[in-house]
Amino acid sequence: MNIQKLLYQNVFWRGLFYLSAFILNILIARHFEAALTGWVYYIFNIYSFVTLIFSFSLEAGMVYFASKKEISLLKLFSFSVIWVCLVAVVIMICFIWISHFTKNIQFVTFQFAFLFICGNILLSFLTSLFYAQQKYIAPNATGICINVLLIFLLLNLSENRTWINNDIFIYIYFGSFLIQAILLASLMMRKLPKPLQFSLPDKPHLQILFRYCMLAFIANFITFLLYRIDYWFVNRYCSLEQLGNYIQVSKLAQMFFILPGILASTVFPLTAGDGSNQIKNSLMVLSRSLLFFYIIACGILAITGRWLFPYIFGKSFAGMYIPFLLIVPGILALSTLYTLTAYFSGKNRISVNVKGAVIAVIFIISGDAFLIPKYGINAAAAVTSIGYIIYHIYVLSFFIKEHKTPVIDFFYFKFSDLQRIKRSIMKNVKIV
Repeated sequence: MNIQKLLYQNVFWRGLFYLSAFILNILIARHFEAALTGWVYYIFNIYSFVTLIFSFSLEAGMVYFASKKEISLLKLFSFSVIWVCLVAVVIMICFIWISHFTKNIQFVTFQFAFLFICGNILLSFLTSLFYAQQKYIAPNATGICINVLLIFLLLNLSENRTWINNDIFIYIYFGSFLIQAILLASLMMRKLPKPLQFSLPDKPHLQILFRYCMLAFIANFITFLLYRIDYWFVNRYCSLEQLGNYIQVSKLAQMFFILPGILASTVFPLTAGDGSNQIKNSLMVLSRSLLFFYIIACGILAITGRWLFPYIFGKSFAGMYIPFLLIVPGILALSTLYTLTAYFSGKNRISVNVKGAVIAVIFIISGDAFLIPKYGINAAAAVTSIGYIIYHIYVLSFFIKEHKTPVIDFFYFKFSDLQRIKRSIMKNVKIV
């Protein structure tokens, strides 16, 4: 097992996917501007919350037990398809029930919710199964193709065109999640035994799957609040344009979490599979390396952001600069935490992550409730930043206590780290 090669392969392909997603985000922001973009992303946030509820974080259990080979790939694939079908039925029943009591809900709302929720659930399940096999190309390549298609359509948007306009693009955008999931399902079926026969996990396997996912669901639920609970407060107390600016700052911050997330998605199945000392020793190098390079990146944006943000996203996003400066400490804290939370998850100790996130969420909710009504999105950014730092301190303290590791080893970048990274890259330059 070559851990470095897997890391670089995942970084390369996941990086290309997020690059395409970032370009798409810029084009959407410039086309629809801050107020409309903020409203659209706020609706996405609501749908994402519903997706989290309906998925029950089963993807976490799938990658865990598939990595350990305790539940077969065929059974998990079959379970994924059936689960999404059940979710689709529940969404239809909810729409019929709600429409019976109110006339405000429109059929288009149901269509968007159906495409977004079902598509994302199936997509997360199938991606987890590919990642459990340490296969990173297929999920990311399909996502890149979808994003490139959306970018092409967005560049050709015009109300004067009959084949593509704003309304048609929004339909295609929501449907793209389900399209990508179906493409991944077809690729997965090629890897399954032939003839293909659905085979569900037996009762003992379902019990351990749901038992594991219960804690993972709680962790993801709390993490969702950690990342996005401030959206509700900003939407309640600020204008739509301010909401658009703040969500764009939040999305920019989340761009910094992409690389740590990629690394974590590789560390997790490897830790779950064997938990070798090599992985433990790599965590400190990854943490301090990320911190070093992210300080440089955030510093550059701090210097150029006042004119760069409006130039990239459009003049309506001129309010991004101060909130970004305030959230930078939180970016640095959370980005260096990802590999540690993946480590504890891989060791089936999600409770450590959950408790730290709960403490941070309580602080963020309290701070947002008191400060956002008076100080707006600047307060939201500052409170979120401090919450991320609290989360980091809590989880890191557990790792240091258990492994007797000096705190400085997670933050002090050494010249030897740069040499180690360079040698690793040269050794694994073939990443496709």
